Amino acid sequence: MVRSIVLLSAVAATALAQNSTYSYTFPQGFNLGEVDATTKSNWCEGQRNTCPQICGGAASQNTCDNNSLQFSCVCVDGSHPNVTEYQTTIPFYVCNANIGQCLSNNAGQLDAQEACKKIKCGNKQAGGSSSTTSSSASSESTTMASSTSMAAASATGGASTTASSSAAAATSSGAASIAGLEGHSTGVLAGALFFAARLFL
Repeated sequence: MVRSIVLLSAVAATALAQNSTYSYTFPQGFNLGEVDATTKSNWCEGQRNTCPQICGGAASQNTCDNNSLQFSCVCVDGSHPNVTEYQTTIPFYVCNANIGQCLSNNAGQLDAQEACKKIKCGNKQAGGSSSTTSSSASSESTTMASSTSMAAASATGGASTTASSSAAAATSSGAASIAGLEGHSTGVLAGALFFAARLFL
C-alpha cells in the first residue's frame, strides 16, 4: 500500500513538472549550437526576470535551463502567459538570433534575405515599461523644444542687436556729414565777407 502511494506521488510530480514546463519549439532552421554558453545564460536570466513582470509581479514557477533554453513561467493564479509576445524572453531572444542566422545563411541571396527580414518577433514590454519609455520620450521632446526656442530667441536677439548697431552707426555717420557741411558753409561765408571788405577799402 505504501509502495503504491509513493509510486502515485512520483507519477503525479513528474506529470506536474512536465505540465509546468513551457513546450517551446525553436523556429525552423534555428541552430542552438551557434549560441555560446554565456549568451544562453544571459537569455535565461532575462526570461526569469521578465516572467514575474508579465504575471503582474509574481510567478509561482519560473525556471529556465541554461543549456536547452527550456523554461517554465506560471503565474500565481495558475495561468500560463504567452511569453512569445514579450521582449526579453527566450522566444524573443531566439527569434532575433534566428533572423541573424537566416541572413548569414542566405548571404548574397536578396530574395531569401528579404524573407528573413520579414520575420516578426514579440515586441510587448512587460511591467509597464512602455509608459516609462513614453514619459522619457516626452521629456526629451520637451527639452528639445525648449532648446529650439532658446536658439531661436538667441538668433532673434542677435539680429536685433546687429540692426540697432547698424542704425546707430548710420546715425553717427549722418551727423558727421552734416557737421562737415556746416563747417564748409561757414568757411565760404567768411571768404566772401573778406573779399567784399577788400573791394570797399
